[in-house]
Amino acid sequence: MDSRQVREFLISKHWLDHDHDWRFIHPHHPYVILASGEDGQVTLREHAEGLDNGQNGEEIFSFLSLDELQEWYENNIGE
Repeated sequence: MDSRQVREFLISKHWLDHDHDWRFIHPHHPYVILASGEDGQVTLREHAEGLDNGQNGEEIFSFLSLDELQEWYENNIGE
């Protein structure tokens, strides 16, 4: 999976990566999306408010392709 395309997709949906550490947070969703720039893995985790921005949150889903991420996003978030 092309991590650059993942970043562009998430930013287009208003997900923010303030620390440039591939942890994307959206202020209106209870999830954190962790993307690995090196191996292309994308993981959706629950967001534990005020703690570690999802680093230790429960893993909800892993995506193996950008298409998978986009499909899940449209079906579950729909923005």
